[in-house]
Amino acid sequence: MKKLEYLAPKWNAPKSVQAIFTTRQGGVSAGAYASLNLSYAVGDNQEHVSHNRRSLDKALPSTPVWIRQVHGSKLVLAEDANPNTEADALYTNKQRTVCGIMTADCLPVLITNTKGDEVAVAHAGWRGLAAGILETTVKGFSASAKNLIVQLGPAISQKHYEVKEDLLQRFIELDCGYKQYFSIGISGSYFADLCGIAIHQLKQLNIDHIHVGEYCTFEQSHHFFSHRRSQPTGRTATMIWLDDRQQ
Repeated sequence: MKKLEYLAPKWNAPKSVQAIFTTRQGGVSAGAYASLNLSYAVGDNQEHVSHNRRSLDKALPSTPVWIRQVHGSKLVLAEDANPNTEADALYTNKQRTVCGIMTADCLPVLITNTKGDEVAVAHAGWRGLAAGILETTVKGFSASAKNLIVQLGPAISQKHYEVKEDLLQRFIELDCGYKQYFSIGISGSYFADLCGIAIHQLKQLNIDHIHVGEYCTFEQSHHFFSHRRSQPTGRTATMIWLDDRQQ
């Protein structure tokens, strides 16, 4: 088994704010799930997933709070959540409470405030973005939007995210400005820019401090699982927490 590998966001968050993106490297899962799959819900060997999660726990101040992601717009307090809680975003202002979400192409979004005493993480696929998951998460902060810092995590890039025209029309009905985040392909299908849509929404919410990673889950098969690239597949995690011992 290789050493657990993870990536750190490159943002200007306060030192009290800690966050990581896991990669698919460093676990014991095999085959399509190799090797650090963290989800019990994708058909992987349950013992392997438990082993992977225990390995992850060793790198964290506490066991992560997980939720049942449903591609909606609900934000919950981490201290009130459990693996059966249906939601797509977690928030906390408690020390060393680790908020975690899982993805395999959808966009993970980290949010904190400039003071470094509030954090949240959101799971933002196209359904969540259309439903308003980012607006809900931002409104969960006591800090004003101008005092928030956002990091967009690893997700599928536009050139690999082919969608049908009805998806384009759904976003245009919400805001005609979304049209710029869809390019047309040779076959008449469209390619959606999840990061572009998210940035558009965040700017409309008056957030100025937005950081974007240079990762594509579809292309970078060494680092990431991708539902569009292969099925079945595993899930990586995005986690954030507060730790005043790091100040």
